[in-house]
Amino acid sequence: MDWMQFVSALVSAVAWPAAVVTVVCLLKGPILGLIPKIRSFKYGELHVDLTEALQSLQEELPAAANEPDAQPEAPPPKLSVPLQIAAVSPRAGMIAAWLEVEGALNAVLKREGLDSNTHALPRQKLDLLRDAGHVNGPTYRAVLRTFKLRNEAVHMLDREIPYDDAVAMADVCARLVESISTYSKSQSDFISG
Repeated sequence: MDWMQFVSALVSAVAWPAAVVTVVCLLKGPILGLIPKIRSFKYGELHVDLTEALQSLQEELPAAANEPDAQPEAPPPKLSVPLQIAAVSPRAGMIAAWLEVEGALNAVLKREGLDSNTHALPRQKLDLLRDAGHVNGPTYRAVLRTFKLRNEAVHMLDREIPYDDAVAMADVCARLVESISTYSKSQSDFISG
């Protein structure tokens, strides 16, 4: 093999990989621009769709007691803390909304004199409240599903979370906080009365 055959073999071996690398480099910008707009992800058996899961939870939970059905909804004069945070970072807003649910769980545990290990996992706290009769079945399941969404928001750092998803999460979490507090208070009023 002389030097011309060697160069020819080298060029033919490098041509396709070089073409692929060139195309990827040229399309890198448009591809990276599409990634934040992805609202669901599917790989094999794994399928994650935050928007769909949040809408499902919103439909399942009852409307908040202070929301009149007949009157048009007026914008609140002051946004909740999770919504204020979501305006800057939707991911952080979703986490802040979840922290209010966890705070409600801790408050009920403390008020009822149950073992309130602050280092316990939310699932353990929720199980304790359910077993003591301070959380009903639908609320229990909704809290677990919301916690799963919170985990996905925390761990899926490779995609952007839309503001609308953070607003939906804040709404779901506010309803859960109300449900946890109301159900628990009504149960303890019933037992003591």
